[in-house]
Order: sequence, then structure tokens, then C-alpha cells
Amino acid sequence: MVANIAFGLASIVANSYLLSPAAMGATGSSGLVPDRKPDAKLELKPALKPNLKLDSKAKPSANPDTTPADSSPDDKSSLCGTPIMDGLKQHKVKKGETLAAIAKQYKLTTATIMGLNPSTRDGTVSPGEILTIPPSNGISYRFGNEETYKSLAKKFNVRADVLFEQNGCQSRPKVVFVPGAVWKPNPVIPKLPAFATLASAPSQPAIIFNSGGYPLPYAVPVTSGYGWRINPVTGESAFHSGIDLGAPMGTPVLAAKSGTVQFAGWSGGYGNLIEIGHDNMGTRYAHLSAIYVNPGQRVAKGQQIGLVGSTGRSTGPHLHFEIMVPSAEGWATLDPAPYLNRIAAVFSQFIPIS
Repeated sequence: MVANIAFGLASIVANSYLLSPAAMGATGSSGLVPDRKPDAKLELKPALKPNLKLDSKAKPSANPDTTPADSSPDDKSSLCGTPIMDGLKQHKVKKGETLAAIAKQYKLTTATIMGLNPSTRDGTVSPGEILTIPPSNGISYRFGNEETYKSLAKKFNVRADVLFEQNGCQSRPKVVFVPGAVWKPNPVIPKLPAFATLASAPSQPAIIFNSGGYPLPYAVPVTSGYGWRINPVTGESAFHSGIDLGAPMGTPVLAAKSGTVQFAGWSGGYGNLIEIGHDNMGTRYAHLSAIYVNPGQRVAKGQQIGLVGSTGRSTGPHLHFEIMVPSAEGWATLDPAPYLNRIAAVFSQFIPIS
């Protein structure tokens, strides 16, 4: 048994180190232990050398789901920078300029400019018009109820950490910029609706309804309420952040209050979406078949802003209406039912105001 142990130890030493020729002598009769002179020096050399390098300048990649507990605000600032949506430029259209020429000036595609500026989606620009210009090609995208950076990355075939960093490492902004994504017209939005042309004088293209703040010219049935429900498209349980009003296709959609248009364009599951800011609250109007306002435009209470449709994630024509209020974590939605029920009880038909 002692011989077996000795043999095992000898094997380990022989496999782990290289003996120099000077230290190797004639092999004894046992063939296990080399004979050497008393003054012979045994030189041991490692067979393998570690090849490890530490890069003190290496930085951790941003993760859209987790943040290191010991990361400092300075680290986050250097990694993320300013959100692209906060650094957009503005361009005032000069006489004789074309959409293609402006896109070439900023090294962008015309689709990028059209995506961020709904008024240009017919391919034309007007002198004096103010255009929003991003630093690179891409689209602005409004987060849906259940969307995350990961689901957005999968949808547009981009990396989630890139999305997270280029949007300032914000956990859940209202609107994000998706670099490299291509805007697609769905549908092309006319500047002047046929409804307004027929019903109003050329000097006053906007129509205002005395609807009392109801988002349609007349009261309609509620087809889906606010709160948790089974999503009719996916068949899964999901939170419904607004209320669905079952109006026919092409019904005029009205501003519930006076305010400023914050967003007007395509927004994923919302389809064609309009968002209006009213000082301390906001309203959303989704799934529209047409949009008649532009971002930054002032609208009056009861003014026609679009038409009922079925764009985006929808099973049929209706108006998805939301009421939003600010909270500690950003915008939060409220149940619009009490507000709508109170208004609907006041009127039963619409009256255009000239």
C-alpha cells in the first residue's frame, strides 16, 4: 500500500512540473526515484503559466432590468448620458427647401423625419414649419401597458441594453427613441379632413362640438371598462388603462378639454394615437383611422382632432379613451367612467358651434 501511495505522489509531481535535464540522473533499480548526487539542484518549472490580465478601465454594461447596488450617480451618468428624446433639435423650414433636402442635410432618411413629424407624411413641407430632428435614424415609440425594454428590443431587433442606455437609463419613460428602426406609414394622414371641409367655412377649418367634454359628438355604449380583463386579442389577463367607446368607423373624435397636443402619430398597440396635455392632467385617444392635429398645436374643448378607427391592437372600430394624472412614478391612469357618465347624462345629441 505504501508503494501505491508513493507511486501516486510521484505521478502527481511528474505531471505538474518539468524537471530540468541537469537535475535528472540515472534511474535506480526501482525505476521510481531518480538517483542524484548530494549537490545536485532540483529545478522545478511550472508547466503552465497563468495568462490573466485585469483591465482597470473596463466598464460594466448597462442592464435594463438590474442596477448594481454600489454604482454611483457619476457612473450612471457617464454610461447613459442624456436621453435622445431630450436632445432633439428643431429645424425651421426655409422657402424652397424640400423634405429630401432637409433629410440629406442632417444625414437622415425622409422616413425618420416623417415619423417624428406627422405633418410631413404626405411628403411635403411648408416654409416656416418647425420640424423635430433626431441625432440619428430611428423612431419615437410610446410604451404600451405591458411593454418593457426587452419586449421592445425583440420587436425592433435591437439590443435591450442599447435601448436602455440611449434613453438615459430611465426605468420607464413615456416615450423612447428606437435607433435604427424604420417608420412605416400606416396610414398616410391627410392634413385636412373631408368632414371639416364640408361642414365649415374655409376661413375656419376646425369644427367644435358642444359635447360638454365628451370625446365623441354623442354618447355611445361602453364596450370594455377600465381595469383587469381578458385581452380580446391575446386571450391573456391584462390591465386595461382606459375605457373603450363603441362608436362607428369615421365618427369624429373630440378633445375632452382645451390643451396642447403632446403626441400625434403611430404608437404600436395604440395604433394612431393623440395625447393632449391639460395643465395638471392629460387625455389619450387611440385606434384612430385619421389624425387631424400636430404636436404642439393648441386645441379647444370639443374640437375635432381625428376619426374613430380600428388601428393597432384592435378587434373592431371603437375609441380607446384614457385620463392621466401625474404621480411620483410618472403618469398614472384613472378610470374615465365617472367623468364620462356625468357628461353623457347631460346631452343626447351634438350641436356644431360655428
